[in-house]
Amino acid sequence: MEWEKGEAIWKQIGRLLLQDITSGVFKPGDKLPTENELAKRFGVNRHTVRSAIAALTEDNVMRVEQGRGTFVQENLMDYTLGSRTRFSQIVSGRHRLPDKTLLSSEKEKATKQVAKRLMVARDEKVIKLEAVSQADGVALAHSISYLPALRFKGIEKVFAETKSLTEAFKHFGLNDYTRKNTRITAQMPSKRTAELLQQAKNKPVLITESVDVDATGKAIQFGITHFASERVQLFVDNESAHPLS
Repeated sequence: MEWEKGEAIWKQIGRLLLQDITSGVFKPGDKLPTENELAKRFGVNRHTVRSAIAALTEDNVMRVEQGRGTFVQENLMDYTLGSRTRFSQIVSGRHRLPDKTLLSSEKEKATKQVAKRLMVARDEKVIKLEAVSQADGVALAHSISYLPALRFKGIEKVFAETKSLTEAFKHFGLNDYTRKNTRITAQMPSKRTAELLQQAKNKPVLITESVDVDATGKAIQFGITHFASERVQLFVDNESAHPLS
């Protein structure tokens, strides 16, 4: 390959990779060839390729995940926190395919925090559901939901089938519910959360802690959700506030 004189080769390689991305050769979320493969393609050493990737990463065009490789950065998706906005509606509204996978379910005694948020007695039985939410096969959020066990006995089976808490609630005669409150914070993810979100452990996640209530104001869900901050930005709708379906 012939290179233009007067400009660093790594800059030219970066421009060629950017052209690959803008032309659709590599799409958002795609994994790029390895440094060795790119070095062979361009006829240069790995250091030169690494410099090109570092520049594109700094420009937020790519991201490097330790142990996994280099990926084209996805476009940030606005995730609206509103009273009746559901996960599937948000993702579908962005013309992407929503999915949700139940990772585990168990019945346990409510901790002090869970009891306070669900407004139940300490040590009362609750159902704990752990799930990962995806859009077009890309992980967006890792969530843990706590629900009153007496009211929602067997909901884990319905949720596993419907892939939606909103639909699962309907099986218990709950056709509508609203978000009472949401707290938003950010921190570094645990090793498990980083793996589930398929992101680097040194990248922060956005965290929401929320309580959903039925029409009478009775708490039905306390949820803790970790969002991949490189893929999702939270948008608060002051006219409404939202539960993850």
